[in-house]
Amino acid sequence: MTDERDKHDTATVAREELLRLAEAALTAAGASPRHAALSADILVEGDLMGLGTHGVLRVLLYSERLRLGGIAADAEITVERKTPSLALVDGGNGLGPAVAMAGLDAGFEMAAESGLAYVGCRNSNHLGALAPYALKACEKGLVLLCGTNASTTIAPWGGREARLGNNPLCIAAPCPPSAGDGAPHFILDMAMSVAARGKIRKARDEGTAIPEGWAVDAAGRPTSDPVAALEGFLLPFGGHKGSGLSQAVDLLSGVLTGARFLTDISPWTDYPERACGTGHFFLLLDPARLLGAEQYAAAVERFRRLIRETPPADPAQPVQIPGEREQLRRAEALEKGIVLPAGLLAKIEALASGNPL
Repeated sequence: MTDERDKHDTATVAREELLRLAEAALTAAGASPRHAALSADILVEGDLMGLGTHGVLRVLLYSERLRLGGIAADAEITVERKTPSLALVDGGNGLGPAVAMAGLDAGFEMAAESGLAYVGCRNSNHLGALAPYALKACEKGLVLLCGTNASTTIAPWGGREARLGNNPLCIAAPCPPSAGDGAPHFILDMAMSVAARGKIRKARDEGTAIPEGWAVDAAGRPTSDPVAALEGFLLPFGGHKGSGLSQAVDLLSGVLTGARFLTDISPWTDYPERACGTGHFFLLLDPARLLGAEQYAAAVERFRRLIRETPPADPAQPVQIPGEREQLRRAEALEKGIVLPAGLLAKIEALASGNPL
């Protein structure tokens, strides 16, 4: 059991060491070294960006599911090219980040050939945060639209039964490195709820309340109790708009890929021994092929500058483009190390040593 000291104690670890530990933990749970390495990279990137709910915290449940058979330790991930710009990935129920990276890499190859690619992934699992994939696309100079479906936590607008996942959507565009001040890429990574379910789980684990407006209890009443919230429903942002966007992401990542969708997806937190059947999609576009590299660079830099130079309502809080804060956090963490709860790091170290929790 975690004591009060463990809730607040932290430890700082270098990226390379955390990569080693996360990879070793997943390998000890049965994953192939390559799938473990791909997954560790995405999860550590989440922590670098300050997205702790989608960072190495997930190693704990990934490892449990590998041991229980909910994730196939010996998964064979296959890529089928349908046309020069279309492909489908069958993840074989493998680690979600490994499946997703197979899809993204296939997309990179096709975009290099034709300037455009759509890759759909099926038979997959939780893939971490989308922002790390977006950063990889931006570093290759590609615009990315991607998303994933998830098990049901949201009721369709006007409904009183959870039939939608909190399906995140990410849109990213590369910004040229010649801007002089770090030139953060545009990375919009958003879930469809007011707050992510992982944040509510974190509040539950820390014994803190959540703000009203994040969720309702099982009877549909607003609540600040994270336990009641987890037994109820998340609220979509923007009401019917968030509800509709969640459905759109499921069409692109579930229906269009041949994956499970809506209520067919097994909730991996409730049934870790079962396959989830999650689907993802990656749509890539080469702006240099469309506009020319120089014209795109000039246009996106002017776009970025117009946003960032907006007079701030609070002088102490300058206007930022989406993803800028996460990229600043990443640069700092690469230099100073990643700060984690000490108890979490101890658990990952135990898993890496071959000691199941």
